Amino acid sequence: MFWPRLRERPLPAGARRRWYKLADRGEEPVTGETRGGIVHAVRRFRSMASRTAHGARPSTTGRWLVVVMATVALVASACSSTPSATSTSSTTTTSGSSATTLPSGDQSIGVTGTTVTVGQVDDLTAPLPGLFKGAEDGTQAYFDYINSIGGVNGRMIKLDAQDSGYNPGTVANATAAQIKNDFALVGGFSLDDSAEEPLIKAAGMPDIAYPLDPDLSNLPTSYSPVPNNDNDVPVTIFKVLKKKFPQAVKHVGILWANDTPATAEAEKAFERGAESQGFKIVYDAGFTPSQTTFLANVLTMKSRGVQMFFTQQLPDSYAATSAEEMQQQDFSPVNVQGDAYSANLVKDGGSAVNGMYIEIGYVLYLGADSDLPAVKLYTKWMNTADPKANFELQSLFGWASAALFVQGLRQAGNPPTRAGLEAALDKVTSFNAGGLITTSDPAQNVPGSCVILAQVRNGQIVRVAPTPRTGFYCLPHSLLPVAGFKPEVRPAPSSGG
Repeated sequence: MFWPRLRERPLPAGARRRWYKLADRGEEPVTGETRGGIVHAVRRFRSMASRTAHGARPSTTGRWLVVVMATVALVASACSSTPSATSTSSTTTTSGSSATTLPSGDQSIGVTGTTVTVGQVDDLTAPLPGLFKGAEDGTQAYFDYINSIGGVNGRMIKLDAQDSGYNPGTVANATAAQIKNDFALVGGFSLDDSAEEPLIKAAGMPDIAYPLDPDLSNLPTSYSPVPNNDNDVPVTIFKVLKKKFPQAVKHVGILWANDTPATAEAEKAFERGAESQGFKIVYDAGFTPSQTTFLANVLTMKSRGVQMFFTQQLPDSYAATSAEEMQQQDFSPVNVQGDAYSANLVKDGGSAVNGMYIEIGYVLYLGADSDLPAVKLYTKWMNTADPKANFELQSLFGWASAALFVQGLRQAGNPPTRAGLEAALDKVTSFNAGGLITTSDPAQNVPGSCVILAQVRNGQIVRVAPTPRTGFYCLPHSLLPVAGFKPEVRPAPSSGG
């Protein structure tokens, strides 16, 4: 289970008002308790039905900050006033002093005899300055590493990173230009990435990233190093917690981000996985990203006898706030977080977060696992790419996306073609970014089921049993598919690759 930490702490009140000013003009999000079912936050959004097409995952989880303003704007603009991408009939590549004209269909756009250029679009200056700079840093860092050892087939990899401006029109224009000029899209991270979807779909553009938009993640040319599949839920963590706390799992309270139908569907899948392992949910409530206190939730959970508090959708500062309010009310359930891992958690939460559990699908790269070779490599090149690099989770996604791309590029032909790249990625059924993330199957969009269970102890986030000292804890038969679910089958690549 992977949930990107989209910001470090709640926005100030004035910024929140600006953030939600467009949302206030539409239908107000539903908040509060949601017993008896999952409430869709905003009824005007697209039906979830389109997300189950092609047997692929219906949503990519962890989109609690994809707020009403962004989603409404994207749905309205993704298919309008967007320049359509057209493929060139031939491309000239330079190799030494000779030039080769590629026949139609052999799309080596963005390739020369010495370079391969790829594009990405990130939220860099808005809605918050530097919001997803980590995605650019992580992607560039891996390319710097590969270039330092000679590139791929003698070609250096160049990154064409563009700022979204938190504007779907800007995203669409930048993506259209990258489809025309760059070889592939790699590592981008934007709340407005749904504006990319119709363009990528029309062009058949390879996109190797962690998409937030479910329709984008379902495209046959979309490959994620971290598949998140609500139709095939990992249940390892539930098995672990049931063994550690057999009584507490019978009295579970959950908070989840009641932001979009995507987060609601993700929560529904999460609860299905928990209940399959005997968890009894006695309190289930949604919250909006603008919520800054969880005191009412804490008081209700305490009155209902909640013994285990579980959430996948509270990033570090929110997790710290809820823990502080639990401490103030002398309420001490087993606190299990799935989105709180960061350098700021202990700093913000202090003694209140001591004892908190964190379950994640990537190594503890901020400290406890810093001696792992993969973490050392990642850290070295992150600092090389940017001395002030942001080591947020998006940087890990950028690094992993770049690693997956390079793995495909090495088998994509010489000169490489887009069709060759897709054919190579279609064969990548096992991927873990050198051990940084749990092993998954990008080709078939099947998530990894292994986890790391960590805990805050004496101001440090450390591995705890049954997690091994290195690697991940795995159990067999720990993916729970919905009836009829089948892994994605990629269509055969077009001729000419």
